[in-house]
Amino acid sequence: MKISLAMIVRNEERYIERCIQSVKDFVDEIVIVDTGSTDHTINIIKKYENIKLYHFEWCHDFSLARNFSIENTKGDYILVLDGDEYVSKGTRNDLELCMAHNKIGRILIDSHFKKDNQVYHSKSYVSRFFPREVRFVGAIHEQLESNIPREKLNLIFKHDGYFETKKSQRNIPLLIKEINKNPKDVYYLFQLGKELRINKQFKEAFYFLEKAYKLATINTPYYWELVVELINSGKECDREEVLHIINQNKEHLKNVSDFQFAKGLFYLNYCLAFPNKAQNYIQRIEDSFLSCLSLGETEYLEYLQGTSSYLAAYNLAVFYEVTGNINKAIDYYQQSSQYGYSLAESRLATLMNNES
Repeated sequence: MKISLAMIVRNEERYIERCIQSVKDFVDEIVIVDTGSTDHTINIIKKYENIKLYHFEWCHDFSLARNFSIENTKGDYILVLDGDEYVSKGTRNDLELCMAHNKIGRILIDSHFKKDNQVYHSKSYVSRFFPREVRFVGAIHEQLESNIPREKLNLIFKHDGYFETKKSQRNIPLLIKEINKNPKDVYYLFQLGKELRINKQFKEAFYFLEKAYKLATINTPYYWELVVELINSGKECDREEVLHIINQNKEHLKNVSDFQFAKGLFYLNYCLAFPNKAQNYIQRIEDSFLSCLSLGETEYLEYLQGTSSYLAAYNLAVFYEVTGNINKAIDYYQQSSQYGYSLAESRLATLMNNES
């Protein structure tokens, strides 16, 4: 059976060669569809004689563009990779095993982004390997429309397209357009809220995430991510109703480090925003971050890397420092700094100097 790579690109001159080099030995055919590049992307692609290059007039619909790329392939199975991604782990054999099982392959996407001058990593599994008859639906944050069983593959794609970029500003109008068509589409409400949160429009983000939450169930595939996004957005605009949302999910999501981490940050912010109520919640800050550290590797994927290790340890150290327990603060700053977390290293050096 043959494997085709199907890509859509636009202005990817910074990344496209890295992407091609990382995947060329995994596939039998490479099809790239350009949707209107104005940089040197096309010239770079043309250096590879074996790549089939097509052009597609952009119509603000990712599914149409992706399906056009698939229709121009000849392989039995399709691998999808974006221009700002590259293969960092895995072999062709991983893909062949998935084909032998007649399943759709879910690949781990490791993204890195910058926030407050710190680099963070997030991870999520996305369906990117599938039989050629399967197609995408949705104008943005498109999904595969298929009931074929899915399995996680031993493949990792690294992604840095959101690093110091403003793609959320591109995505928000497209998502609003889709929601206007179907105001009760939970997935698009969730994605819009997420993009608005990335764009620091926290009140608007909370509004759409709350709408999604009221329509979702605990069986919604991205339920825990929705809850975490809701808590994080609510923290930024001091929404007290987040306390009720946390309480509703404290048992169901108790083993999700991102949930424990988000509520720890929420309680910390809440105690600062409402000092008259702090005595009722201050202990929950410590409890939340300790829960993060006790979880470690669980059945749930750690979306924000570090929520069960160095980020939790750092915030726990901050809590102890603020509450006057300097010895414990030093211990947890040390624990966090062992992962190379620069904020912990800096704060630890300051405390150690003060102690000497």
